[in-house]
Amino acid sequence: MPSHAPADRPDSFGDGFFESFVEGSSDPVISLDEEGTVVYASPAVESVLEHAASDLSGRRLASLVPETTAEKRDRSIRARLDDPERLVGEGDVTVPLASADGSAHSFSVRFHDHEVDGRRVYTGSFRERTESDRGRELRTFRNLIEQAGHAIYVTDTDGTIEYVNPAFTEHTGYEAEEAIGETPAILNSGEMSDEYFESLWETIRTGEVWEEEIVDRRKDGEQYHAHQTIAPVLDDAGTVSRFVAIQTDITERKAAVGRLKQYRDIVEQLDEPILLQDRDGEFELLNEAVSEFAGVSREELYGDDEFAFMNPETAATIDDRRREVLETEETAEYEVSPTFERSEREATFSTRRYPYYDEDGELSGTFAICRDVTDIKSRERELERFERAIDGATDLIAAVDREGQFLFANRQYRTYHGIDETDVSGLTVGDVVDADQFPDVKRHVDRALRGHSIEYRTTRTHPDRGTRTFDVRYYPLEASDEDREGEVVGVVGVLRDVTDSENRSRQLRVVDRVLQHNLRNAMTVIRGRAEQIADGNVRGYDSPEDGSAGPADPADAASDIVSRADELLTTSEKAHHITEVLSDPPTAERVDVGRTVDQLVEATAAEFPNASVSASTPAAGEAIASATGWIDRAIRELIHNAIVHHDRDRQSVEVAVESTAEAVVIRVVDDGPGLNGMNRDVLETGRAVDALYHGSGLGLWLVYWVLQQSGGSATAADAEPRGTVVTVTLPRREDSVSGS
Repeated sequence: MPSHAPADRPDSFGDGFFESFVEGSSDPVISLDEEGTVVYASPAVESVLEHAASDLSGRRLASLVPETTAEKRDRSIRARLDDPERLVGEGDVTVPLASADGSAHSFSVRFHDHEVDGRRVYTGSFRERTESDRGRELRTFRNLIEQAGHAIYVTDTDGTIEYVNPAFTEHTGYEAEEAIGETPAILNSGEMSDEYFESLWETIRTGEVWEEEIVDRRKDGEQYHAHQTIAPVLDDAGTVSRFVAIQTDITERKAAVGRLKQYRDIVEQLDEPILLQDRDGEFELLNEAVSEFAGVSREELYGDDEFAFMNPETAATIDDRRREVLETEETAEYEVSPTFERSEREATFSTRRYPYYDEDGELSGTFAICRDVTDIKSRERELERFERAIDGATDLIAAVDREGQFLFANRQYRTYHGIDETDVSGLTVGDVVDADQFPDVKRHVDRALRGHSIEYRTTRTHPDRGTRTFDVRYYPLEASDEDREGEVVGVVGVLRDVTDSENRSRQLRVVDRVLQHNLRNAMTVIRGRAEQIADGNVRGYDSPEDGSAGPADPADAASDIVSRADELLTTSEKAHHITEVLSDPPTAERVDVGRTVDQLVEATAAEFPNASVSASTPAAGEAIASATGWIDRAIRELIHNAIVHHDRDRQSVEVAVESTAEAVVIRVVDDGPGLNGMNRDVLETGRAVDALYHGSGLGLWLVYWVLQQSGGSATAADAEPRGTVVTVTLPRREDSVSGS
């Protein structure tokens, strides 16, 4: 070992490395312990700084920082040299050191850590920055400034503008020759206070950076908001020699977010994983959030890729998207759900990956910003399950806000009200509910908005489904925000269609009553007649129903039995038809009523040759109605009822069909004895049949239910000079075309 090496240097410094390189290096090599104390200095220290290497041993290197260095710069350099671990991994660091005669030297240093005799040592090679280095840096800096998209200007220490870049001209409207020699006061909008500028100057004159928003004015007088950074420029001695200001128009800030420098400034402040990778996928930069998810320190991850800390399937997917960005040089957006074995965590990330370019504009890698959307995805899945349940419900469910605007409506509600779009946010209750029903609906909604839960039953007429009965419930909808807890912001409505169950229950009660009454009476007569025939005692038998004398012979008794049995069969058949009508879903069909009536009149005339049955119908296709498939049975029942209950030998029935813009009208006119009040009530309202104790009204009751399910109605009136006019109104089919 050369004799000029410090006597107290550790023995381990005597290896071949120092013999061959360190001792002979023209650049000073200095090693520090963990507290910044010099434990080794190479011979070049004496030739460059005029300090003997042995004199530096045991001395804090921070003590060589020149006193002329600006206060903030001085604090920063001294603090880092006293804690050299902070310098490792920082790349080239500029360090000013004073020589023995007090002159300042500026060095570019890169520190590395290693172990010597079981202790951590930090070694750096101090390369003095030459005029050529500074010239090259200045040219690079000027080129960057000229190409920068931000407005940049440089002033002397008195604030006189010495330089502006092209972006300054584009940003403010002032050409370089107009701005140079002036002060930034040419941009003063008058919006900023004197205290603002006093604080600004106080900050930058002490060597600190000023960063605030400012309202300035362009040359044309237009005001603009800018984010402004003003930084002191230090000379080699660390003295403030100039100020450089950078202005960014706030409207352009988003476009600049992708710049690497800004990324480095904010990356550690974000909770979301952010990472920079080279073209091979190796990590060059990543924040602590990546390390926390991975369960691996950042130091271990540098130089590695995703396969080091997540499941291989997801890592392969990410690698494919990274290669896609490199190939297309376009931003990619994707979602992945990796699992991290080391941290035992799972998460879903919404990722935006960008191409990354170096200072020469060459594509050098990609960087990604990963947003943790695990909770959001969980809530979305929960909401999706909720929406599926609501949409699949058989009830009609909807919600409106306080102004009556729809917040949502499920599929059943939209289908019932003929709403094609799944998004109902542009509709109001008044747009959906019929005008005659709206006042009643609004009254109940208003009560629910006042915090009441409402329950009631109502009927509504649907153009295709007829009159429907609903159990309606309205519930107050409260705000989900904690600060608005308990505030009613809308109403949820649930409408349950109970028409079918109500109709079936009513039908069963009526049919049961009628059948029991008719069956009991008819079977009593049949049994009595059968016993008389069996005993040979027919004469003198009195009918139990009307008190008249019975048939005179067995043939008449048998005929009476057959008649009673036919009546029972007819009643049973009508009851069965009613049950079928009420059991079928009320699905409307396209019915050519004119054609249907012609066919029914023709069949009835053949069935009752003594009757005069005629029809007056429009041409085929002109009277198209919306009705259930049972409508022909209802029309047939009206025609047959007019004939069967006629009181003359020669019955006369006329059937006429008319078509209007809104409806198809059928009129059945007879010259019989007319309908009594009970039968009219059965036909028009379906109610009087509850009082029936015989089957004569079941046919008209069947007509009533068919018309209800078709969305139609019937009325009965007296004809002149005698008889009845039954008028049936059916909704016109919207797709019908006159003459089609």
